[in-house]
Amino acid sequence: MAISVPGQLLNAIKARKFGTLARLFAPQVDFQAWTPYGHWTASDPSTVAKIIETWYTPGSGSVVTFTTETATAKSAMLECEISWKIQPDEQVRVLRQVYLLTLKGEKITAARVYCAGLHTEFPEVDLEKQRRSKGLAGPKPPSSPKAVPAKAAS
Repeated sequence: MAISVPGQLLNAIKARKFGTLARLFAPQVDFQAWTPYGHWTASDPSTVAKIIETWYTPGSGSVVTFTTETATAKSAMLECEISWKIQPDEQVRVLRQVYLLTLKGEKITAARVYCAGLHTEFPEVDLEKQRRSKGLAGPKPPSSPKAVPAKAAS
């Protein structure tokens, strides 16, 4: 069974084979990514490979810890998470990216990549506090009817 295009992309990232990764993209690719560092663009496979290499060179000991992928004949999605430590006694850092890919044959012709950024911890969210801060704290009590003065007859 052939490995899907997102599977090939993931394997190239995991193996740090960025030249192989470049060969997955069409010669005229429309690549755009949004990360906390900014909006990244490329129109050729070599530049795409350089961008992805930059993202996945955070330090030693990086490990892809989670992935999910889907693919059809014309589109694919890859979501992956990588974790690493820069110093042995440092807290683990986590990066999660989502790749939305347009395919033609076995080549990626367009890619949109979204990344929320680096995370070192994931604190519990106080849902009610978040709702209150946005004015969503439960149903408002019914307002009492207001008297409307009647117009005087002329």
